[in-house]
Amino acid sequence: MLFVLTGRGPAAYHRLRRRELTFRHLARACKDVGMDMVLTTPVNVDARSGKCKGWTLCEEQGATWTPKLISLEHGILYDAMYLSDLKAQRRAYHRAIACAKRSGCLVFNPKLPPKDELHRLLAEVSRADDRPSEPLHIAVPVSHLHVDVNQMKHLLHNTSRPMWFKPVYGSGGRNMLLIAPLGREKYRVRGARFFDADVSAQWSERELLKQVQKALQRREYLLQEDVDLIQTADGRRVDFRVTLARGSDGLWSVAAITARYARPGNMLTNFHAGGSIRSLTAFEESTAHALTEVGLTRRDLERITLCAIQAAQKISREYPLVGLLGIDVGVSASEGRAYVYDCNSRPGRDILTDCEIEETMRQVAKFARFLQEQAKN
Repeated sequence: MLFVLTGRGPAAYHRLRRRELTFRHLARACKDVGMDMVLTTPVNVDARSGKCKGWTLCEEQGATWTPKLISLEHGILYDAMYLSDLKAQRRAYHRAIACAKRSGCLVFNPKLPPKDELHRLLAEVSRADDRPSEPLHIAVPVSHLHVDVNQMKHLLHNTSRPMWFKPVYGSGGRNMLLIAPLGREKYRVRGARFFDADVSAQWSERELLKQVQKALQRREYLLQEDVDLIQTADGRRVDFRVTLARGSDGLWSVAAITARYARPGNMLTNFHAGGSIRSLTAFEESTAHALTEVGLTRRDLERITLCAIQAAQKISREYPLVGLLGIDVGVSASEGRAYVYDCNSRPGRDILTDCEIEETMRQVAKFARFLQEQAKN
């Protein structure tokens, strides 16, 4: 039995089309691999009894979600909670996960550690169990972890390159600043969603450090060199989200490749920060045109994909129950080098096509079946 833990039940799906589509595909994929699936939410898990109220997809009744009460005992649980739902249901979520583990559930797709830990992991030299026949293609931007105000001041005095001030926890480009030194203790500062404010200003060092101090009182940050991303002819920065999932053999495969374009004049490529997207998963004439537009070839796209796969392999060696990843890869315009600069274990569905969602869920179901078989042995 596969239990899918999500933030909202079917009653909300009339306004959450992508979520319903995702879980319909997953339910059907589970059936194809010989597993039953129950959808549930944290508040519907009873920590005392070890049972949950959930829903199963009933194809015989017009593909409707039918209520079901069932024990979590010895099942497989796919943690499909997103950040907004986690914030709203934090206590119930932790109780549900603890209950599932007490019931003998194997919980996969855990929340990844903060960005600084992932940076350390990806920056490590190739380990002894990396295959020597496959050279490591992972590169990460120069980053300074757990910075404080004094470190920030010192680092900014000793660089002429733009730097990202990034929270170690976070997604969607929120609460970040791009800081470009201008000389004479002045900085060009930009941030699309810096604590609910759009920032585009020239700050003195004093003003910058004042805002940095406020941010550091709320959360931990790192300072990371900006990758001078390749751009379109009209000046839009471009990077690539590679969505990967593990399948029936526990190995990673590519479910989607998405080019992400920033708005003209904007530094963030994130879709929810106003960027636009284009699927590059199927190599067609339009895919070749999109690559040519930014000076890349099919071979470059393969290099980007390999970079993401190797990053996923490193992460899953350390965190073996990660089953789904969105790896952000940027190509430097000056070096041509591919950099991994972000990883997300809950990659957004909004940038995927319907077919890409279906393929992703097919792989998730296969990985759940793989874990089920592993648990039996």
